[in-house]
Amino acid sequence: MRYMKLLVLIVFLGCASPKILYDYDDQVDFNQYKTFQFYNDVLLNINEIEANRILTQLEKSIIGKGLELSNQPAIFVDVQLKQFEAPRNSVGIGFGNYGRHSGISLGGQVPINANTLTKQFTVDFVDAKTDKLIWRGFYEGDFQTNIRISEKEQLLAEAFQKLLSKYPPKKR
Repeated sequence: MRYMKLLVLIVFLGCASPKILYDYDDQVDFNQYKTFQFYNDVLLNINEIEANRILTQLEKSIIGKGLELSNQPAIFVDVQLKQFEAPRNSVGIGFGNYGRHSGISLGGQVPINANTLTKQFTVDFVDAKTDKLIWRGFYEGDFQTNIRISEKEQLLAEAFQKLLSKYPPKKR
């Protein structure tokens, strides 16, 4: 029984970790980029307050990587957001008796991770001179919806720090 509980815990923890992917142009010298600016037409298809919260946390994370916000950027940043309600996981509980002439069973489900929204962020860095994509990061993770604003900001900050953890890419 102890091993079953451990297995269930590992499965749930494994599902909770974010998915992070990167791609970049390996011919680019990323040390040349010192400044950035967001595209003027970034559209996140969410309310303005939440969009500003996302852009603020992304901006802080990019600045944390050593880049400066500038009106004469070397990099333009674009961000896209897709979000959807995560499928509700549940644990089934059943009791039953199977006999030769009679049977009885009772079943139910206990929902897990209610009030969760899955968010997918795609962040593109585009060379301002050549208009070519030089770096792309993808983050998919679950976010609780019924939490305080400070907790939302913290979750976003952590998500963007993880997303940008491999920027600038190391030469292989």
